[in-house]
Amino acid sequence: MTTPEHIPTWRDARYDMPVGRQLERYNELAAKHASARARTELVDRGIYDPARHGADDRPPLTVAEHIELLALAECIARTVRHPANVHHALLAGVTWADIAHVIDSDELTVRRDYRRWADDQHDLNRHDPNLGMTADEHAAETARASEGMRDTYLRAETPTDLPHDR
Repeated sequence: MTTPEHIPTWRDARYDMPVGRQLERYNELAAKHASARARTELVDRGIYDPARHGADDRPPLTVAEHIELLALAECIARTVRHPANVHHALLAGVTWADIAHVIDSDELTVRRDYRRWADDQHDLNRHDPNLGMTADEHAAETARASEGMRDTYLRAETPTDLPHDR
């Protein structure tokens, strides 16, 4: 697979190459950017030594390359942060509290976002029965997202720095 000249949006990156290739291209551009910045810093400090630091020119990223770097970063983030990862973690027995802790969020937000994703999966299935969640799967995942919500809500609303009435 060849890499397009430049990737103007995260959607283009998503459809033009697999995530492994996106990571390679991102690393390539990030290394080029870091190298150019390091050379500029050494020159600005007056300590650049071609014999020690290399005589080859290290041009900064072009505007198109900066846009491509941003597009790739967004695409990679959206791919690896996909809500299906929460789904698979839940199926493996990971708790809502653990998920919230790992992603630096709270349980209510994690459950709400999961519920939205499950709703979208169910909508997808209604349009194409080969994709998404069936009605039964959606009902099960909706119930999973709602389990213990009252306790979660109470924990979120109870100030931890105030003594409780006895």
